[in-house]
Order: sequence, then structure tokens, then C-alpha cells
Amino acid sequence: MKNSSLIAVLKTMDKKECRDFAKWLASPFFNQRQDVVDLFQYLMAADHLETEKFLEKERIYKKLFPKAAYDDAKFRQIVHFLYKQLEQYLAYQEIQDDKFAFSSAYLKALRRRKVVNVFLSKQRQLEKEGLGGIALDAQGLEHSFTLAAETYTLLLGINKTKDEHLLGSIESFDVKFMADKLKHACLEASHNKVFKTNFQSKFIDEVLAMINSEPELLRFPAIAVYYYGYLIQQKDQDRDADYFLFRHTIREYTHVFSTSELKDIYLIALNYCIERTNKGTFSFIRELFDIYKECLQTGVFIQNGVLSSVTYMNIASAGIRLKEFGWTKEFIDTYAPYLEPGNRENYHQYNLGKLLFEQKKYAEAMQLLFQFDSKHILLNFNAKTMLMKMYYESGEENALDALLDSMRIYLKRKDVIGYHKAVFQNTLKYTKKLVRLNPYDKEKRMALRTEIETVSPLTERPWLLEQLNKM
Repeated sequence: MKNSSLIAVLKTMDKKECRDFAKWLASPFFNQRQDVVDLFQYLMAADHLETEKFLEKERIYKKLFPKAAYDDAKFRQIVHFLYKQLEQYLAYQEIQDDKFAFSSAYLKALRRRKVVNVFLSKQRQLEKEGLGGIALDAQGLEHSFTLAAETYTLLLGINKTKDEHLLGSIESFDVKFMADKLKHACLEASHNKVFKTNFQSKFIDEVLAMINSEPELLRFPAIAVYYYGYLIQQKDQDRDADYFLFRHTIREYTHVFSTSELKDIYLIALNYCIERTNKGTFSFIRELFDIYKECLQTGVFIQNGVLSSVTYMNIASAGIRLKEFGWTKEFIDTYAPYLEPGNRENYHQYNLGKLLFEQKKYAEAMQLLFQFDSKHILLNFNAKTMLMKMYYESGEENALDALLDSMRIYLKRKDVIGYHKAVFQNTLKYTKKLVRLNPYDKEKRMALRTEIETVSPLTERPWLLEQLNKM
């Protein structure tokens, strides 16, 4: 049973969800089987979900029915009923998070029952709450279309419909369609870049042409944000102007989008900034940093109470690169508790060491990075590279020689991907040449400079050249 869908889903539930689901099962409206309740209580007790022996079918059955012989068909039936209840509970939770989902369903019920006055009253209430308006995400536009379509269908059934009702339904659908099309075109463009595919969405050119001919459509946030998000992912021309319109739209309508959708929108902006920075437009490092700060303020990076270690590293690196040392120190310490427990200490220690290194606080940085040991090979080697630089600049020759030897052995022992291996090998090679170089031999100094300037890949080129210049 340990590999069942039921166990996999139950493991994802937090304490509040478990309490709420227990109440769900206790309600006779949803469940009338005590054995289903008993199975859930057994599975959630102590560490039963995590311990294989407690998930043996015969053991569970014996706990549920102490005096009965094991009946596999009966046990499977109980598991099936519990899983169906879990499906319904989680679906209910998702619907509950959708502001207008219940209201849309209620409108359909009222329309089918032809309770006209109650329907129209509910319609007016929903319009006051913003449905049918402009400031809606794609999901809100979907419900706006439902509102318009249900209104038209109701009035048509009692011969009270007017042209404006059908027109409202058509316009709602058009807006919903364009927003959805642009959203999926953005996802397609991102996918094409990352995975080198060439998916081509149908009707996107027609949607873009429609917006160009009717720019008032950009008053809908769900259209505007994905319109600009799509444009900045195109390669045909400079897109900085579109990027800044995109950023303005995000800032103005942050409140419109759900946290999960807002994260996807911010990722489009982040990827554009990274691309522009990689092409040498370093002003976009500040843009990148500002977006990271906005994402922290809106909480879009925290999912189920967890911040990914990659995002944590990227934010810290952006802050350090801009020399926002005070802010970065506070970030590193404040957000470390949000990392996965298995990564928390390592990533906190590494980023704090990197910050101290960039601040030239070498004694403190050395102490942290000398103790650093991670299963993450690239992280380990980056930490050793910082130590190498500090030993060299501090004139600690013995420590530097020992470190270079240990790095060589470490690199030989570990399975490092081709590109990274070449980077680290070149770093070691040219640092050793730098150490052995006679600073008074101008000819050899010039030859080493030429090598360093031309060899690739070499991420530490600027540092190596800086040390040469100091000779």
C-alpha cells in the first residue's frame, strides 16, 4: 500500500488540512462509513505514513477488524472510498479558492430553475463585486463569460432577451479567448527557449493584430500583461520598451492575479532581465534585483512554506553583485528558515560566506567556507574557489598549495559535467601558473596574460587578470 495514490496524496497534507478532512469524513452528508473514518485515523496516527511496516494491508485490516480474517476485496473497497472522499475534499478546496466558482455554479442552478428575480439579484451583486468588469485575471474573465452566457440563456428562455445580452456574451467570450490565447502563447515561447522546441500557436497573429487595431483591449489586465509578456520573448527587435510596459502593468495590477499566476508572470520578467544582463546590458541587474524584492514582498516564491534553494541563491547573488550588502545579509538570515531542512544549513553558510568574501571580510569568510561541506559538487567547488582567492590575496602560500592539491583530487574523484569540469580545470591550471610566475619576468607575464585572455571556458578570467595587473 506504500506506493498507492492514497498514501502519496495524504503525505502532502498539512495539519490544518488533516483536521479539516477529518471533519469532512465525520459529516454524514459526505461519508456514512465508519470504516473509512477508522482507516484515515489509523494512517494519520504517529508515523504510520512514513513507516513501511505500518502500511502493510494485513496489518491495517487487523487494526480495523481485530476479529475478522483478512478480506482483500473489502479492504480495497475501504481504500477506494477513502480515496474518493479525499479527491472530493481537495477539489472542494480548489473551488473554494476561486472567488467566483460557487457563484457561477449557483447562477446555473437558478437559471435551470427559472428563478428569474433571484437570478437577476445575484447577477447585480456579482457585478458590484467586479464580475463582468475589467480588473480580472483569466479565471475571472471565464466567470464573466459564464455570467453573460447564463443571463442571455435565462432571458432567452422567457422571451425577454435583447440584442445587448447576446452581444455581452460574445464580447465576454472574445476577451476571455484573447487572454487565454496570450497566456498560453507566453508559456509556449518560454518552453521553446528552454527546450529548443518550435511550437507555433494558432491564431496568435490574429489576436495580436486585433489588439493593435483595438488598443483599448489593453485596459484588461489579463490581456495587457500577457500581451507585453509575449512581445518581450520575441527576437525580432529591441524589446526594452515593451519590457517596461510589462513591468508597469504588473505593478498596477498585482492585486488582480493569484499568487501562483503572479509567480509565472514574474518569471517572464526575470528571464528577460537575465537575458539582457547576459548580453551586457548591466542596468538590468538592478531590474532583476528589484523584481526579486517585489516577489518577496508578494510572497510568490514561498510555496507550501518553502523557498527553493535555487531562488535563494539567485536573490543573494543579485544583492551581492549590486553591493547591497546590508539588505542581502538580512535576506540571507531571514529567509534561511524557509529552505528545505536538508539544504538549510549548507545554503545559509555558503551565501553568508560569499557575502563576507565580497565584503573583503576574509577572516570571517575563511572560517565559514573552510568548514563548508556540501553534497552539491558545484557549490563545494565554488566555495573552494573563494577560499583559493582569499589565500592567494592574503599571501597564505602553504594553505593555498594544500587547497589547490585538494581541489585537483576532489575534481578527479567527483563526477562533474563536462562544461563545469573544464571551467574548474582551467581555474586550477591558471591559478597554479599565477602562483609559480616570476613577477619580474615580463615576457612570461605577457604570455600568461595572452593565455588567460584567450582560453575558454574560464569564469575566473577577471580575477586572474586583476592579480596579474597587481604584479
